Amino acid sequence: MTVRMGTEADKRIIFAIRPQAEQFFSADGYFLAAEENGEIAGFASVFSRDIPAPVGEREAFINVIEVFENCQRRGFATMLVQEVLRFEKNKGTYQVRAYCDIGNAASHGLWRKNRFGISPVKMPDGSIAGSFVTYVL
Repeated sequence: MTVRMGTEADKRIIFAIRPQAEQFFSADGYFLAAEENGEIAGFASVFSRDIPAPVGEREAFINVIEVFENCQRRGFATMLVQEVLRFEKNKGTYQVRAYCDIGNAASHGLWRKNRFGISPVKMPDGSIAGSFVTYVL
């Protein structure tokens, strides 16, 4: 099991498996590929953006993490998260954030396991739509 920077060839494989994943890839971002035995097991797509004043720092936003069904619950998602954190810390990024839908219990567990702070997103009607998760580097 390894995680590495994704390549254009990896992107083609991912899009063949999950065509809808293309919408989560940013032209000015990067992506990581998790693999096992030479096969893509999952990926994370990440982009950077400025945090507005008064903070004035950069953050990385994990736009999507997906581990393919036959590879789930084996540590790939944690490996992807940890590699994003390592990479972004080396770049001097202030924080890493993501969004998680309220019904995605597995994703919330992933963020908690990796020590992200979880902030529920409350809608005007009082319902909770999901959570923003944050890890300050």
